[in-house]
Amino acid sequence: MILSQAIINCMDYKDTEESMYSIYAKRINGKFQPDSEALVLKLTFEEMEMKSIKVAEEKCPGFDYFLEMFVLKDFYEDLLKHEEFKSDTKKIERIIYYAEFDA
Repeated sequence: MILSQAIINCMDYKDTEESMYSIYAKRINGKFQPDSEALVLKLTFEEMEMKSIKVAEEKCPGFDYFLEMFVLKDFYEDLLKHEEFKSDTKKIERIIYYAEFDA
């Protein structure tokens, strides 16, 4: 999967009482890109309490933490309310910016 797919399909993932989803992605030239390789990990709450670097080392070496799915979903829903973010490309670019610089 690539990062843009994980972002656009974020509403397909439902957290439960036992687990939550997080996205990990590979950086291209030091940055997350829409075509970065990505994984959506279903993590237990115990795993969620671990440092994201440790989770990446154990479950997906070479990947970096991107965002927790519930954070992504909230941000995505907010973007839907703004005319300037109607295109998927604009939403993806803004979410990647958020993950890199604001999260």
